[in-house]
Amino acid sequence: MIPYFDDGLAWRRDYLRLTLRSLERQTDPDWCAYLVDDASPTPGTAEFLADLAASTSGSVTVLHAPRNAGAGQARNLAIEAAYQDGHPLLAYLDADDLAHPDRVAAVRALFTAEPELDFAYNDIEFIDEHGRPWDRDRLLPGLRMLDEQQRLPKLRGRERWIEQAVERDNIAIPSAMNLRTTLALSVPFPAKPFCEDVATLFRYLGSGAAIDHVPGIPTCYRVPQVGGSASRKQSGGVDAFNRMRCTNEREGLEEAIASAIARGAADERTGRAVLCRYLIRIGRTVTADGSPELGRSQLRQARELDPETFAAHATAAELRDTEAVPVAP
Repeated sequence: MIPYFDDGLAWRRDYLRLTLRSLERQTDPDWCAYLVDDASPTPGTAEFLADLAASTSGSVTVLHAPRNAGAGQARNLAIEAAYQDGHPLLAYLDADDLAHPDRVAAVRALFTAEPELDFAYNDIEFIDEHGRPWDRDRLLPGLRMLDEQQRLPKLRGRERWIEQAVERDNIAIPSAMNLRTTLALSVPFPAKPFCEDVATLFRYLGSGAAIDHVPGIPTCYRVPQVGGSASRKQSGGVDAFNRMRCTNEREGLEEAIASAIARGAADERTGRAVLCRYLIRIGRTVTADGSPELGRSQLRQARELDPETFAAHATAAELRDTEAVPVAP
């Protein structure tokens, strides 16, 4: 599932060619790619994609979104098409990232070996705009956190949504996600753009999906050293991005909690405690990412939601910073 948006920058087409080349190099050639044009405004995009699909050694289906609605909605179109075509397994891959040559083979083998498995994720390696590996010490704080967290013990089994919510900022970018088509169809990406991947991951795991890790097939995740994060620019800057992040991720987690409660896998008290601990974690995350006031607001919401859980997990400084401010008579 490859969403693509062409705004006229030449590198977008160059990177997409490299993405498709990474599929051509798969050791298991039995794959089909669904390339979704997210209503690109650049003239000639449809012709470019048609020519690229025809010249790729493999099955590439080009789809066209009726309007520009973001990568999540583009993936939803591809998911529906793949389901209609009878494909039982999916892998997401963004249009500037590179799949490991053994990804198709390894994912197919894992899902075959584990018939009850719903979702699997692989590791990532950071590359820059020239395809060179990043020096980990130079990564931005949010990316460094992602890099550190993928070295933690892998999440396996069912009901791992609590650990995902309270202990980890993220376990997988979209380009490292692999899943059964039935799960993707039943839990579509939300309409809101930005951080839709984490919000959807909460929903996947909150639905009771079984998760596992696929070793040895890291996705090359392209992060330019010049220009910074495209998502942050598109959303209006760091603060705007982090506000959308807090809103969209929380909605996904609240849906996951509601699903777990409805299934009898959690009760209201557990759900409230998980949301409180998530607010503590995301507050710390956005503070480290350059939005300290937003971070404090998340911590204050956590304290108001569940004072007991907050007191058990907040630091002494966080307890002081979130104390009620007395109002003058």
